[in-house]
Order: sequence, then C-alpha cells, then structure tokens
Amino acid sequence: MKKEVYVVAHCHWDAEWYFTCEDSHILLIENMDYLIDLLERDPAFPSFTFDGLAVVLDEYLQVRPENAPRLEALISQRRLFVGPWYTQCDSLLIRTESLIRNLQYGIATAQRFGHSMNIGYLPDIFGQHAYLPAIFGDLGIDYAVLQRGVYTDQLKGDLNFLWRAPNQKTLPACCLYFGYGPGKFLSTDADYVEHRLLPILERLSDLNRSTDKLLLPAGGDQVLANAQFPQTVKALNELDTPYHFHMTDYESYLRDAWAGAPFSNVIDGELVACQKSRIHRTCHSTRYDIKRQTWQTEHLLLDQLEPLMALASHLGVTCPQPILDSMWKTLFAAHAHNGIEATNADAVNQNIKNRLISVERSALSLLNVLKKKISYQIARQQADERLLVVFNCDISPLSPLARAVIFTQQPDFTLTQNGVAVESTLLQQEKLSGGQVVIVTAAGEKLEPVADYYRSEILFRPPSLPGLGYQTLRVDEQQACARLARRDVPVIENARYRISLASGVLTLENKQTGQRVEDFLTFVDCGDDGDEFDFAPLADEQPLTCREFHFVTCESSAQVSHLTLRSSLTLPANMAERQAGIARQKMAIATTLELRDGEGFVRVHHQLINAATEHRLRVHLKTPVEQPNYSFADQGFSIIRRETVNPYVAQWRELGFVEKPMPIYTLENVVYLQNEQHFFGAITKGIKEYEVLPESDTLALTLFRSVGLLGKDDTLWRPGRASGINNKVVETPDAQMLQEMEFDYALLLDGPQDEAAIFSACRDYREHYLTYQVQKLNTFEERLERFTLPIAPHGLPPEAQLIACGNPRLFLSMCRPGARDGETLVRLFNPTPQPEICSLTVPPGSRICQLSLNETRRTPLWYDVAIAPGDYLTLAIVTGEAQ
Repeated sequence: MKKEVYVVAHCHWDAEWYFTCEDSHILLIENMDYLIDLLERDPAFPSFTFDGLAVVLDEYLQVRPENAPRLEALISQRRLFVGPWYTQCDSLLIRTESLIRNLQYGIATAQRFGHSMNIGYLPDIFGQHAYLPAIFGDLGIDYAVLQRGVYTDQLKGDLNFLWRAPNQKTLPACCLYFGYGPGKFLSTDADYVEHRLLPILERLSDLNRSTDKLLLPAGGDQVLANAQFPQTVKALNELDTPYHFHMTDYESYLRDAWAGAPFSNVIDGELVACQKSRIHRTCHSTRYDIKRQTWQTEHLLLDQLEPLMALASHLGVTCPQPILDSMWKTLFAAHAHNGIEATNADAVNQNIKNRLISVERSALSLLNVLKKKISYQIARQQADERLLVVFNCDISPLSPLARAVIFTQQPDFTLTQNGVAVESTLLQQEKLSGGQVVIVTAAGEKLEPVADYYRSEILFRPPSLPGLGYQTLRVDEQQACARLARRDVPVIENARYRISLASGVLTLENKQTGQRVEDFLTFVDCGDDGDEFDFAPLADEQPLTCREFHFVTCESSAQVSHLTLRSSLTLPANMAERQAGIARQKMAIATTLELRDGEGFVRVHHQLINAATEHRLRVHLKTPVEQPNYSFADQGFSIIRRETVNPYVAQWRELGFVEKPMPIYTLENVVYLQNEQHFFGAITKGIKEYEVLPESDTLALTLFRSVGLLGKDDTLWRPGRASGINNKVVETPDAQMLQEMEFDYALLLDGPQDEAAIFSACRDYREHYLTYQVQKLNTFEERLERFTLPIAPHGLPPEAQLIACGNPRLFLSMCRPGARDGETLVRLFNPTPQPEICSLTVPPGSRICQLSLNETRRTPLWYDVAIAPGDYLTLAIVTGEAQ
C-alpha cells in the first residue's frame, strides 16, 4: 500500500527584510491578484495557505477593496487559508500578552472573512515560546505546525508529537523537519525525482514510524502560487513510486494524521534547539535600540494605558477602541518576523523604530487625555486645583515609593493628604522661565511677562492603594520636602543592601543575610565577527575588561540613595584594529546605583556613547551561586529552567548541527541563579539576552552588539551559507549602534526566593503607577496638556478603586475595558508551584465570568476559583447596567 504524501501549496510572507515593507506591499498586490484568479478559475487547485497571516487581508484590501467578496468566498470555502496570526511575530522577544493579542486580532480578522486557519502555524520564527501550546488551545486552535527548535532525538521517530506547556496543557503538533520548502520545486523531472524528492520522502518515512501519512510543504519566501502543481501531482502519481500524492492543506493533514494514530511522545515547553534549523540566539541583542523601544512601548500599553482605560471607563471617561486597535496593529507590524529580531536592512529597521515610537506617542497622548479628564473632575468636586492624583494601574497594592513631576510657583512645597504631610524627597529642581503671553487689545497684540516657576522631580510614599484606582494628594507651597544630601563617602545603603566602593572595587552586601559579593560588576568587550543574525567570536581573542570604578557623586535621603560612578574601556575602533591588536578608542561608561527605602532590589543604570564597530559589550555579574547547572528565567506565566552547559556543545560539528548550541537565552523580565544558600537575579528593561558562565559563577547580560552586515558565510559558530540571503551581503551601518545608549536593570541578592517574591519584584521594578498634577504653570510636560479638552460637568470623589486582588501570590498579565459597556477584562496568573485562590474585590453587585482567550466562552463564577500552578485565568468583571 502506498504512503500518502500531502502536498501543501503555500508561501512564507516576510513583511520586510532585506527589502522594505513598500516592496512587500507592491508584491502582495501582484501575488494576491494572481492567486485569487487562479483559485477561482481552477477547481483542481484545491487551496493555498498564506503563511498563517491575516494582516495581508487588511493590506491587500486597502488597494483592492472591491475584492473583499471574492476573498470572503475563497476563505469561507477553505480554498484560501489565513490566520491565526495577525503578523507572524518572534515569540521570545516580546511580552506574552503581546503574543496573545496578536493571535486575537489575527483570528478575529480572518473570521470576518469566514475562517481562521485552525493551526498554530510557526514556519520560521527563531524559537518557540513555552506557553504556545496552551495559548493556541485556549484560543480554540487544535494543532500546531513548527519548523525550528526541536532536537531529532526528542522526536523519537515521529514528527507528530504532543507539545506540552508549563501549565501541563498539551496540543498535537507536527515538526517540519525539512522546513517549509521541501516541495517548493515539485517536478516530474527524472533527476529531481530520483535525487531530491524520493530521498526526502524516504527520510520523512523514517521519521514517521506511526503513520503512513507524510507532509510535504510546497512553498517558499514570497513565492507566487505555482499553477502547474495539480498537473505535477497527477503526473507524479503516474510514476512507479511507493507514494501517492495529493494536494491539500495543513488542517486536512493534521486531522487525518492524528485520526487514531498512536502519537504519544510528549515534548515539553520552550523549543530552541539548533540542530536541523538555525535559531539565531544572539540576534536577541542585535539593534538594542529596537529592543529597548519595544519594551518601553509594551510597558506603556499593557502596564499603564489599558488599565487606566479600564478605570476611566468605569468612571464614565471613555476612549475610542479603534484608536487602540490601530496602535496594536502598528505594534504587531514592528513585531513581525524578522522585525523585532532586527535582522533586516537599515531602511526596514528605521521603519520599525518609527512604528514603535508612533505607538509610544499615541499612548502618551491618550494617557494625558484620560489622566487630565479624571483629575479635573476630581478638582471640580473638591473645589481645589492644587492636586496631585496618583493612579494605581495594577490590582495589587501600589509600589512603596512613586516618582512624580511637580510644577510650583515657589521652590518649597510639600505633598499632603487630609492635611497630613506625605513623606517626599526632592530629587532635582529647575527654575523655568514663564515666558510671555500674547494679549489682543484694540491697539494690537501686547506681550505680557509671565512669572517664572519651578519644575521638580520628587520621590514620595503614596498612601495605601490596594488595587486599580486612584488617590488624591494636595500640593502645598508652604514648607519644603526633604532634599538629597551630598556625601563624600562612596557608600549607599537601605534596610537590605549596602553598596560600597573602595580602591575602585565595588562590593554588594545583603545586610539581612550577611551575603557579600566583591567585584560584582565587570564590563566585558570582545570582537563580533558575525552578522545581524548571529554573534561570532574571534578565535583565541582575549576579551577586554573593566571592573574599576571611579567615584563621581553620592546623594542620599531617608527614602533614596544614589551612587554615581564612571569607568572606561579602551577599545579597537574597528575589526581591522582589533585583529592588529590596536586599542585606542575610549568608551566612557556612567553608572548610577540606586537604593530605595522598602525595595528589595538594586536599581542599575548605565549610559554610554558607542564609537567603535564590530564588537559586543556585556556586563558580567559575579554571583555567590557556585558553578550553577541551571539558570531560571520567566517566560509567560511561570519560571522555566535552562541548562548552563548544552550537552551537545562539545560535539556539535560532528553531530551536524547547523549552529553551535550555545546556552545563550532570552528573558521576558527576570533571570536568576539559585542554590540552597544563595539567590542572585537581574530584572531588565529591554535587555533580552543572557548567558551563565558556570566556571566563574557569572551571569552575563548582553548590553548590545555592533555589527554592519546582513548575511555572512561561514562564521565561527555558524558554518556554511549565510542565513536567508545566499548571494547578497547587505551592509547595515545603523546596526553598528554608533550612538548614545542607556541600559536599565535591577539586581537581587538574597537567600532562596519563591516565585511569588520574584514576580513581585518584577512588578514593582516595572512601576505600575501614573501621576497627574492639576496645574496651569506648564503646558508642555505632557503631550496634549496645552489643548483644551471637554471635561464632564459632574465631579469625581478624591479616591476610588475598581478591582483589587486579595492574593499576593497572583499577578496581573492584562487589564483593559471589555467589548461591552461596564465590562473590565483581567488576566491573572499563578507562577508558583501550588494552586492559588483567586479572590477579587470588585464593585458591589458586580458579576464575574470566566473567559476563554478568544473571549467567546463565558462561564459565570459564583465563588473564588483556584488557579493551577503555572496557569492563568481570564475574567470579565461586569458592573452596572451591562449586567
């Protein structure tokens, strides 16, 4: 009996790469016009898969809106497959919530045309997120298809397997062992059949011991649908081979292959193997500016804007949902493969950065509008316009200290609540010119001077605010708040930590445990002979290091202390100088260490200007954890464990790996090392790549890579052809990062920590609050402040709360308004190894429903529900008339 070969015609659609999005848009119109005509005129061409994307519908219909009915007919009939993604995004470099939102928008877009492909399709992204099986399943997707990330021995003789997420949810999956293009040039040519097609099918047969159904993807990058495929398949079936070919789609193959087949092999979690397909682990530090901007933009949307929108909606202050939809879709375009990976031409990455900045600007504008409307309604009811409103954008208690900008007529001021002073520290103050105001008189315009005023940045201890809501303080220009005092001694400390500098050596101590780490921070620079895809070291190079710090300033108050230091590296200016052993390019690095009262971590800030090319800069953090076998980092809704030494690394060339399997990984928020006595971790803002060096007990964070090429053959860790472009090297001078850069992270040194404490630190460092001062002195600090806005005539009380979580071991992933009036959606997760009860405080009379990720399945909850270890829960809180 012949084995069945399922030929799936498809294309992989890069939105941009070495070509621009404008190039791609023009090509899309050509390809889609042709594809629609082909499918309509030839019923023998059963279907075509458009890379699992829905964004192509929006882009195509901007030019061809009249073809919407034709697309709807083809999609509804399962002739054209789109979705479930809006854009195919890199799953390891963005927030998990962004990943979920991308799929939600993609599925909704595709379903408007009749069908979203029932496959979690992952043909080309550089590594697979551990929670994708659970996310796909909760969205109603039944299968996954992926190329990269699986070791051959993990498959155990079957390309079909059960993929299991950390919350133990599984999904049937299929590995594209030869990638998405083994059938791209399908032909009946005798030489092709004998030397290319049959050997591939024989290998696929060996790797499918439990089924006689073989999957043969027939497509490639930006390919035009091959109209001859039906005739080719018919001709192949007339040959004397052990195979029967037929054209079909991924859904049909997975449904048939899994119908009664004994696929019992389970593969767990994150998939980042680079045995058969390249993973490009070190592109995670390419073009650091885009990585940092992505972090900042997601932070604004997820940690500030959407929660504030939910609170504002409850207060009767609304924001048009289409604006937010447009912002998310713009963000998805920046996240598209190869976008956030930054393995693109300079023009492409300029567009990506501009998209991210555009979303940031829109988010800041909306934040300004919502804060102002709410605050002025509070001021109206209080009959007081000297107010500072503090918004808590989480459902957990507000951070112990908050930062705000205050404008006053006088230099001295303090914050009060109900007449009681609020503990505050003045961080910095600047006297600003009031300028002039134009007065129109009968005699013409007249300029009148405006009094000067003061801009102050303060740190203050906000009153207790248990959950999503706001508190109101008063700005009194009567007495001065505390100020930072300068000290000549290079030592800062709080109740937990002490940091000191002696003879150029930095020492970090945990005063509560007695732990002490000397020389805990070292800058390490080495040559980078790779390209945008991959770092490549120079053989036998001795990295340049700097662990000596020089004292600049020390400032402290009861609430906060800063220690500012400088250090310097002398680098080769370029690769030629590095290979010649010449180093004369100075790189000055300014470092500020900050300790705040009540915080369990050390804030670290670096600032530098890079003037050298073709190198990599890392910060090596010395830890008290000796020779760690594992590192731990967050991904999605829990902590995952990773080996510090890859078991395949010693013989990777002999084993035929396409890349050296270096234990270099990504983190979403935090990475740490831990043993029975010690804990050392780092929480980052935009730094995405780390490596543990167990022989020196070191955690290395990659600050940035400086490279100038897209595409390079035969690098030290990546033998063979260049990635992607095989016959063209694209110069990318912008990727050399010749610019000023800033880096922020926090350090934790302690005894063993549980997952709840770690995620609490991440939440507090991320800062989930906003402030707004009702004032008329400055109209330029916030984006829309100088414009008049319609303010509702009714007032608002001085404090309010919408939702609070009573379990400190649960954490917020998402909070935003629902599709219905009076509805707020929240997603909570439990990163701990035990079930945790979800107990919420909500407005009286509210109704709570449990939702699926696609927000269609709604189950009323009449009791507190437990969230399983590593799992998440999506809820709708419905108040008022919406019930």
